[in-house]
Amino acid sequence: MKTACALFVACLALPAPGVERLLVDEVVAVVDAHSITLSELAAETRIRLAAAQGPAAASALLDRHILGASLRKTVEERVVLSEIERLKLFDLERSEVEVLVARLRARFASPADYEAFTRGIELTEEEIGAVLARELRVARYLDNRLKLAAQLRESELEDVVHGRKLTNPQRTLLRERLAQEKYQRLLTELLVSLRERSTVRILDPLDDGGSTVAAGKGG
Repeated sequence: MKTACALFVACLALPAPGVERLLVDEVVAVVDAHSITLSELAAETRIRLAAAQGPAAASALLDRHILGASLRKTVEERVVLSEIERLKLFDLERSEVEVLVARLRARFASPADYEAFTRGIELTEEEIGAVLARELRVARYLDNRLKLAAQLRESELEDVVHGRKLTNPQRTLLRERLAQEKYQRLLTELLVSLRERSTVRILDPLDDGGSTVAAGKGG
């Protein structure tokens, strides 16, 4: 899938109240030397939806809220990937990527449905594999960096309990919530640190609550 370094916006319908804004393509962000186009973002969003929720979710219309959230995730992944590649970490074997693609393919009811999906997002299996591989490499890096550090110490739990008598289920739920909060805090700190080493430009955050954006096709 080609990316463009310049901004290309083609409006097939003039924006007006209640009228859908249709964009052919535009660059929405740049991370270091990599441009992220709207069509690329839409395709990756549909891949994530198909992998997590199934084909029905992947074929839904993508509004600006969904695309904005996906853009933030994609930018974060690109920032982390820059560090992974700098350190030459977590390369995947071809067989691992093939398993990822096969797992996605299995989400569809038939080979024809999967082929329709790939045609709709206009990506080859190799390009789909690259998206899935990137997500796995980033997940492994974050797990390696944060999993141990995010483990909650007993003293941290007791500082929050403050001597209150809690049942075992209550302590378990509290421990899980605090561990998740600690992980998110460490993740935010790591992303801020990594982002300082990268050049990130957001040209269109896509989360301004504006009109629906039709980008790419569903399955």
